Amino acid sequence: MSEDASRFEWARQPTGEDSVGATAGRDAAPGTPRGATPPAGGSGARESQPRHSRSRPARADVPHDRLADDGTGAESVVDDARDRIPAPARPRVRFRFRADGPVATAPVVRDGTAYLGCATGCTHAIDLADGTERWSVRTRGRVTGPTIADDAVYAGTSGGAVLALDASTGDRRWTFRTDGDVQARPAVADGTVFAAADDGRVAALHAADGSRLRTFRNAARSLCAVGVDDERVLLASLAGGAYAHDRTDGRERWRFEPAVAVAGAPAVDGETAYLGTVDDGRVCAVSAVTGRERWRAETDGAVWASPAVADGTVFAGSADGSVYALDADDGSVSWRTDLGARIWASPTVADGAVLVGTEAGDVCGIDAEEGTILWWYRAADAVVAPVAAADGTAYAADRGGVVTALALPE
Repeated sequence: MSEDASRFEWARQPTGEDSVGATAGRDAAPGTPRGATPPAGGSGARESQPRHSRSRPARADVPHDRLADDGTGAESVVDDARDRIPAPARPRVRFRFRADGPVATAPVVRDGTAYLGCATGCTHAIDLADGTERWSVRTRGRVTGPTIADDAVYAGTSGGAVLALDASTGDRRWTFRTDGDVQARPAVADGTVFAAADDGRVAALHAADGSRLRTFRNAARSLCAVGVDDERVLLASLAGGAYAHDRTDGRERWRFEPAVAVAGAPAVDGETAYLGTVDDGRVCAVSAVTGRERWRAETDGAVWASPAVADGTVFAGSADGSVYALDADDGSVSWRTDLGARIWASPTVADGAVLVGTEAGDVCGIDAEEGTILWWYRAADAVVAPVAAADGTAYAADRGGVVTALALPE
């Protein structure tokens, strides 16, 4: 691994084998890489543009010993005075599912099933009707979050492999071996699986049988996220930069900030790509065609994940503990809501609400237009993955390995 790649190796997004409580960041101790770790604490963020009054969740964590059997086989959180909040609303728990190990990737919901990867290398398929397990498959090393396409589940492993599993049964269809660990969830488009290894190589594989169509090398290693749009393969590197390559031949189209760590693949909306930077805690809009910067907005902490874009607004979570709503055209701040603890994952926009989890285990629904907190739930452990949503239910996976299905308040 190159020096540029290795300088952020210890600063990757937390997994089941890492400690969530690392400190430093934009206020890091002298001699540490720029923004290499999230800032210590979350409640001291500067309110740069207080646009409204809002309710803020309590900062009381729920230890593991407060989980109790409710008589149905599911686990429930023992209530106490700290958990009783009159407003905002509390969603109803539909079910809880305990995974084989810590979870740092989002559940993927498709056709009544949630697919989930955990740090022990186990991939689960969960029946969304009652939270029971349909199947599980264990692989060597950590496994990425799954990607679902047609009737197959695709995932990468830290053991240097890309897997294709039958979505109904979990049976393995094929395995492709890579020269480097696969930390990024594979991307699938038009029958092609794009898998990025941390040595900088990207393989385009035939989705049906895993045969290699082509391989290209990215300019930076430590690839941690991959995405695709109609024309490009989009990559993020903790060694520095965001990159776009041609989907057909792998030729580099553009690169952005190669000296700055980027942890989430750019999110493309029309002719604009939006991304966050770890080093300087910014949200940037660039041309999806040329990579030329259009605007940038500062936050008070590292931005570890891709922004979400909906209805002309860019939503981003920061390690300063805040969710930002930015105008997609010029980056101006529409609202900023402080949740009081570091945010590691991308927000999810569903039914007019922005769903987000925090390092303190708070799962919140925020009004997409006003920034006020609509509902709030405290998980038993840190939530460092995006919250999934489908059919009026949110699915939050925490670092303790519990997936909670929340029936959202109307």
